[in-house]
This record gives sequence, structure tokens and C-alpha cells, in this order.
Amino acid sequence: MQQDLAIVFVVIWLGLTVGSVMLFQRGSDVKRKRKLWPIYTIFTNTVIGGFIIYMQPPIVLMFSLLVLLIPVTFLTIRSTKFCDACGQVTRTPFFLKPATKCSHCQKPL
Repeated sequence: MQQDLAIVFVVIWLGLTVGSVMLFQRGSDVKRKRKLWPIYTIFTNTVIGGFIIYMQPPIVLMFSLLVLLIPVTFLTIRSTKFCDACGQVTRTPFFLKPATKCSHCQKPL
């Protein structure tokens, strides 16, 4: 049972990774990327939360992990910017201010 769950998790995670690469790393439609990024991030972290619940860890650990997902989701959305000039993704660490210039072409975001 645990092995089946691990396989399902890996397959879903690979699908989400491929989706992320196709949506956000390729192409230059910045408007679409900005629109889909919060939705994709919330969906991905909801999937992670679902797996945490399904695996049924000790109750304190489960609630701690689920509560931790909320700020991680918000901070991931906040720290990710898309450049209008080149269409690339620029991320900063959670604890720093959001980026003001593109890390690829150095133009203002």
C-alpha cells in the first residue's frame, strides 16, 4: 500500500513538474503566466496537503505541516515575478523583498 502511494505521488509530482515547465519556463506570454501562477501554486500545494492528509502522520505533525503550507504558498506567489521584456521567471528567497529587476535581462520588473 505504501509503495503504491509512493508511485502515485511520484507520477502526480512529475506531471505537475512537466506542467510547470510547459506553462512557466517556456514561452513569452507574461500575462498568461501571471494569471496562472497563483492558481498553479495553490493547486500544487493543495495536492501536497492532500497527500499529507492521506498518509495520516501523527496529528500534531499533520496539522503543523498543513499550517506551514499556507505561508509557504503565499510567499511562493509573492516572491515569483515574470519579466515583461524577456518573459522569464525571477525568484527571490522568501525572506527578502521581491525582485525589482529581472535576473536574466536586468530590466525593471
